[in-house]
Amino acid sequence: MISSIEQKLTEKSQSSPDQGLRFMFLMNNLYVMQQLLRHSASEFVLESHMQILTNKIDDYMRDYLEASWAPVLSCLYCTAPPRLGRDSPFDKFKKEFQKTYSTQKLWPVRNPELRKKLRNTITDKVISGMTKYLVDNTTTIRQRVELTVEVEEMEKMLQEIFEG
Repeated sequence: MISSIEQKLTEKSQSSPDQGLRFMFLMNNLYVMQQLLRHSASEFVLESHMQILTNKIDDYMRDYLEASWAPVLSCLYCTAPPRLGRDSPFDKFKKEFQKTYSTQKLWPVRNPELRKKLRNTITDKVISGMTKYLVDNTTTIRQRVELTVEVEEMEKMLQEIFEG
């Protein structure tokens, strides 16, 4: 039965043109299914089945991060030489961050536990990547202080995402 529901969810997710949204849909729904199974029919569901669901949710979260946030971070590591009038890698990153954040800010993640886990996972990935870039590429203390303020603002923003 679980496999059948998951298959239907996978088919339904294909209707979304946004790959990140597909993974979010699957993650949300499998999480709900897992919670329902855990609370209503625990004596009939093997722990191994619950672990399989947990692993699939984790896989969808990883796939979501790769689809939605890896492209944002990739802006920091553009190898094209800077040219007059072209944005710096950090400026490109900020634009992509804002675009992704704006698109996903109102995507609903109803379960507070899942929402918190997602927020923390995204924040860890994005902020650690950005911090590494800043440490490697800023030369003055003034630059680091200014950019640290931006990092803190982005961190706050990510803690408000998925309110639906």
